[in-house]
Amino acid sequence: MKAPIKLTIRILLLNTALSDALAPLSKRMPREVRDIEILRVSAQLDGEDYAASTEAARKEALKWAKKRAGRPLPEAAWDLQDFEVLVGGRSCTGISIENDALDLWSLRVEDPDDNVPGRIWSTEIIIGGEVGGRPHVSLRLIVSTTEPDFTIEAHVPGPVLQMIEAPGLIRGARQLFSEPVTIQTENDAEDLCDHLEDGERRLPIFVVAMPEDDGKPRINTAMLAKAVAGLARTVLVPAELTWVLTKRFGKYRSVFNGGVRAYLRGFSATDDPFRHRLFLEADLSKTGGASACVRSLRALAAEVSISETRLGKDVLDFAAVRTASRKLRKTDLSNQAAPDEELLKTAEELVESLEKQIEEKDKEIDGYIAEVEAAEDRAQAAEQENRSLLFRVRQLQAALAEGGETPTEEPPLPQEWSEFTDWLDETYPDKVLLTPAARRMARSPEFEDVTQVARAIEWLATVQHERRINGGGSLRDVSIENGILNSPCGGDTYATEWKGRRYDVDWHVKTGSNVRDPKRCLRIYYFWVDETQQTVIDHLPSHRRTSAT
Repeated sequence: MKAPIKLTIRILLLNTALSDALAPLSKRMPREVRDIEILRVSAQLDGEDYAASTEAARKEALKWAKKRAGRPLPEAAWDLQDFEVLVGGRSCTGISIENDALDLWSLRVEDPDDNVPGRIWSTEIIIGGEVGGRPHVSLRLIVSTTEPDFTIEAHVPGPVLQMIEAPGLIRGARQLFSEPVTIQTENDAEDLCDHLEDGERRLPIFVVAMPEDDGKPRINTAMLAKAVAGLARTVLVPAELTWVLTKRFGKYRSVFNGGVRAYLRGFSATDDPFRHRLFLEADLSKTGGASACVRSLRALAAEVSISETRLGKDVLDFAAVRTASRKLRKTDLSNQAAPDEELLKTAEELVESLEKQIEEKDKEIDGYIAEVEAAEDRAQAAEQENRSLLFRVRQLQAALAEGGETPTEEPPLPQEWSEFTDWLDETYPDKVLLTPAARRMARSPEFEDVTQVARAIEWLATVQHERRINGGGSLRDVSIENGILNSPCGGDTYATEWKGRRYDVDWHVKTGSNVRDPKRCLRIYYFWVDETQQTVIDHLPSHRRTSAT
């Protein structure tokens, strides 16, 4: 054996040994901390006595903060003045701006998660506005975490629920509720239709149609309404009044017989019905179907609250209010010819505030970049699907033009991974789709038997597809071929985004034995889309890595 070859082998063995030795240490190394914005609330205070409503709302926020501060709040807090409380990983800070033109009060509370170490929740609340105008309320919920696979079922913080009760919150001149609103009369149903088509509407409306048999909603509407209070409206429509929606919008844009529909902003009687997600009663009645619907609606409300509001206009952030407060204070001190020491201290505080604001803006920009990348992925997925369907349509048109039968022979199974995505797009463009992430994974994976993956996808596009649509047997632990099973993900279920919507990836095709070798261990994680009757694959062909694995 030549010396260079021996040296190369020794280096490879040394690298492997070092990797194995450092693996336990790497698991203990701190991961990058990410700030993730969960939701935003934008509303106005109800009531005609603006001063009383403002004070009541601020006191409700302080009552909530008191339970998280770690110690009693100072007297300055209850006097609605500037204050700061720092106790063992917790912080509670209040900033007030009051002059002839502006009356703003802001609160930021940071407290660690009760169950997950290293996860810190930050709640920002700003109450007030221009002097003489109706007071505005904005709230942001942000989490700081090192978790690589962070998922949460979004829920508005307690202050929102407290302020809805007293002094009351409104949005678009309509009162906000933390409980579902039930339509009582035909006039109520017509008013709901008017509100759905209102071009000034900003909040999603989750319309729950009562079933015709027992009249009880198929989902937990109380839980849903409480979780999305201030983010969306939850409305129950009795079965005998759902015809009003159908008459107004047609059956493809309506909801009836136990179904649930999420009407987004901009809805109209001519809008694309698939943009407003529909959950059918048959799917809600399946095991886990109702809870999955509630999870999806909660995630949708939180996501829309961020995408449909503008930071700095609809919702204020605490950093900007803090910086503005210190700028005003510096100006006042300069005008009063305050001592240099006091001016210097104020200037240092202003610089620190600006630095923190820049840091938070950088994180905000990172979030926007992630949203742009997600939008690009959605656009690429839609373009790919359109190209595949167009190719199929032209095939059928050519066969009809020649007077022959439509082509029934499928393309041969792929023999190389480089052939896989083209084969899938050509063969099952309307039945089995790949998310952008899955498409990237299929370029050059370690798993060796690409034809085995293709055979599993054939089963998904034929047997599984037919059973989903027409029935004909359970899909649980079905043997696709020797050693390959189709089964629910169970505890490995996770959430993913597809075309701007959140779905639970709850099924997978897998090797039956406990094989971990990535060259032989097969996993195809997928979910079923009811509206389009399509199987969407989110991860393949290897075992999915999680924070646990």
